[in-house]
Amino acid sequence: MLFSQRYLRSLEQKRLDVQIPEIARRKLWSWLTANDQQLRIQRDPNNSYTDNSSILEEVESELLTEHGWERIPGAPALRDIDHGRYTALRYLVFDGAGHFVFDALELAGTYMDAAEKERFRRKINQIFELHECPWRLSDGEFFKLDGDSVGARLASTAHEALVANRFAGAADEYAKARQYLGVSEIREAIYFGGHSFESVMKVLAHLEHANADKLIKELFNRGYFDDLPESVRAGFADQVLKALPFLRNKRGGHGQGAAVLSIPQAYGELAVQLAAALHNFLIAKHLERAPPLPPPSPPAATWDDEVPF
Repeated sequence: MLFSQRYLRSLEQKRLDVQIPEIARRKLWSWLTANDQQLRIQRDPNNSYTDNSSILEEVESELLTEHGWERIPGAPALRDIDHGRYTALRYLVFDGAGHFVFDALELAGTYMDAAEKERFRRKINQIFELHECPWRLSDGEFFKLDGDSVGARLASTAHEALVANRFAGAADEYAKARQYLGVSEIREAIYFGGHSFESVMKVLAHLEHANADKLIKELFNRGYFDDLPESVRAGFADQVLKALPFLRNKRGGHGQGAAVLSIPQAYGELAVQLAAALHNFLIAKHLERAPPLPPPSPPAATWDDEVPF
């Protein structure tokens, strides 16, 4: 789903408001147009005929389809030739609602190959960081950062590490934790942050059905912490790694009794940042024990004196 669809209820209830500074909008449009490419699109899978198109033309068309619009809201009915192509989409990026701008950026990335998409992501995030806009693009989707720059970078790199190292379930749960934190649904943010940590441990411990306590013990038994002095290994496992499961069980779980307790935002931010730190730590330990394989060497050149015809 597009950004505005994932956060539909929060946007409708005005619990989420996406603000993008004007100067950032200008740079976003410049970067979109700089990365536009010509495409050949096969509209009908049963017909080999293809249309000439481009990334931005497809983005505009998909926005109209996804939202049921006849044209971009507020944009002129006819394109203004004085401003070149994509006038309606240009209007959206310069003057439209921020959440629809995010829709357009996410859609644009789907038409790029992996290297182009990564370059696109880095530039978008650089623009937002430069102009203090608390949103980042990761794995094709925007998420909101907290106000702490250290925690913000930690949250971003943790999700990228999960995706890059094939911890798909944990990455999905962590993305949900950040989404819930972004709309101040703190209990759910803590709940999914804790679950994402357990999902990483399940992969490393090769245990499908186990709670956090058993998973941490299994990592201990498998020697994940053997680089610590023996006298502090058990304490590290018990005191450090159980912090997030404790927070999840006491504040993120359901069944809180007759009184429904409101949880301050700070505890949600703590849970997401704890999850990020623990993800990064465990993935680093995982890569120490099982480093990624180098890419295969190209086949050795062979010489054939025979003419190939």
